[in-house]
Amino acid sequence: MAGRDRRRRGRPPGSTSKPPVEPLCSSSREVAIVQKGAEKMSDPPVYETPAMLVPQGWADLPDDLLQSIIFLLRTPHETLAFAATCRHWYAAFLSCLSAINLFALFPPLLLRPKLPDSNLYSEHFVDPTNTAASVRCRVPWRTVNKMDYIGYSYGNIIYCYKKKCHLFDVFTGAMTKSPRLIIDKRDYPTFGALTAPPASANSSVLVQVGCSLFRWKVGSTSWLKLCQIDVPFNHLIISRSQLHTPIFQVMSFKGEIFAIDSSYNLFKVFLEPRFRLRKLSVGWAASKFDGCMWFVVCDDMLLLIGPANNRYQAVHLDLSSRRKRMVKVERLENWAVFVGSGTKSQAFACKNPERWGGRSNCIYLCGVDGEQPWCTVQPGEEVKEPDYWERQYRWRHLRHVEDGVTDLLSTIWVFPGVFSRI
Repeated sequence: MAGRDRRRRGRPPGSTSKPPVEPLCSSSREVAIVQKGAEKMSDPPVYETPAMLVPQGWADLPDDLLQSIIFLLRTPHETLAFAATCRHWYAAFLSCLSAINLFALFPPLLLRPKLPDSNLYSEHFVDPTNTAASVRCRVPWRTVNKMDYIGYSYGNIIYCYKKKCHLFDVFTGAMTKSPRLIIDKRDYPTFGALTAPPASANSSVLVQVGCSLFRWKVGSTSWLKLCQIDVPFNHLIISRSQLHTPIFQVMSFKGEIFAIDSSYNLFKVFLEPRFRLRKLSVGWAASKFDGCMWFVVCDDMLLLIGPANNRYQAVHLDLSSRRKRMVKVERLENWAVFVGSGTKSQAFACKNPERWGGRSNCIYLCGVDGEQPWCTVQPGEEVKEPDYWERQYRWRHLRHVEDGVTDLLSTIWVFPGVFSRI
């Protein structure tokens, strides 16, 4: 009894004995489930995504992110490296081509060719954004220096050898060869240009021989000779079969092809259903150029740029009216234009060049023979030196004519042809 009393004295007065409280769940596993559910209620919601939609690596990044990366790239070769990463990135690159003009985002690269028996230039491009960068040119100089240079367009240098045209991709070294031209032994091509990149279905090579113009559709087995030139005369259209003066510039603009001859006549080129030219009536609102002239595209404008009276001028080809007009352009605004040291080169335009360290409202001229790679002039600015670049080009051209070579590639600006694929 004494022991029972001692146990009761340890309890508070008035307390009674109660059975132990049982848990709400009858097992420890159920307790763990309830606790886990409570923890989830306090956490933010997590939505499950199908495994196939979750990026597994760099190749699975979404297209909108990849295109935003392209806008951050600064040079053409960086963009080519981006496109070569994988198939998905290449597809994003092609879709970006169809939406924007990549030519306007970057400056072109400067190609200074390796001359025969000369170590003046390396076999690398010069990048205006980083002159120390090493971007190798893939042109086989030992081969091409035995040929006659007739033009450059869409990433390809065009040479003529034994009446055949050879196209060399300056970035890959790939060669495309045409069939033989059926021309007189004394005749030879003086100018050549592509109407589209060689990989395009509608790509053709236009070649000037004397006063005749020839066309070769890339991949075909023969050449076509110009069959007709439509010329306006007293409100009528008359036709002739030959040019009076040779073509020396060709440009594709808004799905149409334009050409200009050495007498400053402007033509529209038709490839289908038959190969012909139509001369356009043009009212010149600016003085004619001193020999050299380059087509260049700035968004929705087609410009002609060249020296006149010791100043570089630009005129806008206004295609809105029936009678085409050439309107003088005083300023290039937020554009920079790049022209080569010969009329057989292709000119380019870059928008907002300050993004890579360039200058707006400027024309970038190629330098030659070991001098500075380029110089800049503004439209209307007097060139104090008496056209040093053109003078050097002519001297080098004549020197190689005496050596038995009719023409030689000069310093030019180049862009990968794949940029114009779409």
